[in-house]
Amino acid sequence: MDFADLQTFRAVVEHGGVTAAATQLHRVQSSISARLSALERDLGCALFERAGRRLQLTPEGRHLYERSAALVQDLVALRQELAGTGPGAVLCLGAMESTAAVRLAPVLAQLRRGQPGMRLLLRTGTTGALLQGLEQHALDAVLVAGPANRPALHWQPVFEEELVLIAPLPPSVDSTLASPLPPGLVTFSAGCAYREVALDWARAQGLPPGPATEIGSYHALAAAVTAGMGLGLLPRAVLSGIDTRGLQVQSLPEAWARQTTWLVTRQGPVSAALRALVQALQEGGMASAG
Repeated sequence: MDFADLQTFRAVVEHGGVTAAATQLHRVQSSISARLSALERDLGCALFERAGRRLQLTPEGRHLYERSAALVQDLVALRQELAGTGPGAVLCLGAMESTAAVRLAPVLAQLRRGQPGMRLLLRTGTTGALLQGLEQHALDAVLVAGPANRPALHWQPVFEEELVLIAPLPPSVDSTLASPLPPGLVTFSAGCAYREVALDWARAQGLPPGPATEIGSYHALAAAVTAGMGLGLLPRAVLSGIDTRGLQVQSLPEAWARQTTWLVTRQGPVSAALRALVQALQEGGMASAG
């Protein structure tokens, strides 16, 4: 049974004839009549009794009309879900913890307003873990840092972050960051792009390769640095959400400070949900995608 034929049949019943249905569906009357004939041939029964120009439902036609209402609704909903819109649509988005904390609230609010029926799932993790989830089809899109070095994926720059160096305050209020620095680093977990930046920065400074402490939360990372466990690199944007009274902050050279956050998706057709996400990212005040 052709879905378009079934929709045409229901339109003829609901609008009182072929002429009215043709007007509502923006088709010629001959097209409507052809679809009705095709549906009757497919089902092997007459759906209408024709009395001049009037059409009256046969018992079979009445039965089809009554039983097909739920079927049409289900098929329409399924099409919306597959297209990435409608109440059953799902978008599974991955993001770094810092991105989710300081960047996504206005974006997700905008997305919710544009797609009120869509189910939105947000997962946080390291860049490495998120990209793996995307490649394994566990995520629909991810917001990550790091070089765009996987050509099988589609990389779209959405905004820039500034990484800064954080260190514990020295014992004397007159001391500066030029005072002896604590050995080692406090970094995000393995797989985090910012961790690799921190390690690269430390090597460039000739700092001793003391043991690194890996922490999965930027709040916990800042607390560890405050306690004197080492130095850390964090996006400046997250500092507004943490207690910095025990920290001193220093800008970094651009080679380490400037870090692009990318919206990464799989290559291929773009769903309506992903298009809505891109629009929400742009309307949320972030840099326009390239």
